[in-house]
Amino acid sequence: MDLESAYSSFQSTNVFVEIFRELMPLVIAITLLYLYYRGRITIIDTLLYAFASEAYTMLAIGPTFTASFFIQMFFLVDQVHRLITGRLFIKKEYLLLLMMPLLSQVAVFLIIQLYKDPFSYPQGKMFTFYTKPLYFYIKTYLPLMALGARIIQDREFISFNGFYATMKRITMIACCIAVLQILVIRIFNSIELGEVFGLQRRYLIEGVSNGILGMRVQALFSEPKTFSAFLSLSIPILIKDREYKSALFAFLIAFSTSSQTFWVNMMIAGLLFVFLKNMPSVRTKILGTLGVVIGVFLIVAASKDFFLKHYMENRNDPLYKTLFERSAYRYDNEIWQKDNIVLGIPLQRDMELPIVDFFRSEPYLLISGYGPGNSVFIPETYFFGQYTSKAWASGIGGHNINMRWFYILAEFGAIALCFFFIIMTKTNQRNTSFNNHYLAYVAICFFFCQIDLFLIIVALLSVYGNNDPEEDDAEEEVAPRLRGL
Repeated sequence: MDLESAYSSFQSTNVFVEIFRELMPLVIAITLLYLYYRGRITIIDTLLYAFASEAYTMLAIGPTFTASFFIQMFFLVDQVHRLITGRLFIKKEYLLLLMMPLLSQVAVFLIIQLYKDPFSYPQGKMFTFYTKPLYFYIKTYLPLMALGARIIQDREFISFNGFYATMKRITMIACCIAVLQILVIRIFNSIELGEVFGLQRRYLIEGVSNGILGMRVQALFSEPKTFSAFLSLSIPILIKDREYKSALFAFLIAFSTSSQTFWVNMMIAGLLFVFLKNMPSVRTKILGTLGVVIGVFLIVAASKDFFLKHYMENRNDPLYKTLFERSAYRYDNEIWQKDNIVLGIPLQRDMELPIVDFFRSEPYLLISGYGPGNSVFIPETYFFGQYTSKAWASGIGGHNINMRWFYILAEFGAIALCFFFIIMTKTNQRNTSFNNHYLAYVAICFFFCQIDLFLIIVALLSVYGNNDPEEDDAEEEVAPRLRGL
């Protein structure tokens, strides 16, 4: 597998549509930055709107070159300039956070030099092994830290209320775009027009798109799973503000994404906001709710034969096909002959499972992780039978785990995971009960979803956000004064 064939499922067959889609990331990024520096939107608005437009990507360069990427790079340069000119001061805890990839890589280096080298180096790329963490640090890790620094600098002008308002606004816009995608495909039967509105044709293919509509909507998000995760984060906000019609609309659109992530998140929301809402602290809420969720998964896994039999008897029913086909595929090991269930959770066989198998073979790496960005050096035998195995043999690409707390464990190790957890779950006394519940909710969903940006935003709002309603109402008036700083 080469990069061209790997990206082909993302591309449009219409050259003009593809040119449009590849130009949009720059257009969106420039527009959002202009509005931000004109004082029309906040830093959080800028980041959320960019995140909601990642269906457009500059594939000619790579699939990660989205509006979010360009905005992150812009603020990275901005924060580096502030640091050099003495206008940025880093707290000790955040300095340690910045150094975490270096510490992890040093630990990995000592392990392979003094104890054991478990890695594989395709085509003898030893030099790449030592430079890959630097690439990961500059392209992936450091930009997120720069965004966090910018949010802290704008702390007088951001609030949970403003964040919630933006989430609701994007939700309604995205749901309308999703309806438009459905109309374009099912009534006008125009795939190219659907691609203009953000839909990727791979989500119209039978087997990939097992939804009740024969397609999986994604609005302008990077993929249906990400869209459904966003909607699952918005629905509790809509219900809190008693916007029940909007919440129902978002729920129905999320249903059309055919994403199992959405149902897991809704289960988490029900447990956290209804049944376990009286737990005393945010960290207790997170660990307690996660424990209950794992208990539910263990019960389902223990009864999987019964559920699979029931599904097979009703698999031609459109509702069963939409709700349970992807879950049945995850739990069914007859074809793959390989157990992919850990703590009751059916891991993705091409993503999390190979990493789990690697750590089972090399458990000492749980302390340090395999090093930031070093997933490409995991031996290809762990990916045998997967479509990515040939890419691994050639040393192409890397591995991106959707289960993000596990991702931190894999990249940086158990000690770093504990440190990340403590930093990302801090709160201040001004937070309302719902705000604390929402931080816990995002942190639990982070276990199952790739929502790094949301965890950073909500975590920083929980510590630095302005919670005074009067200040929130005046936010739009004072925001322009920020831009000259």
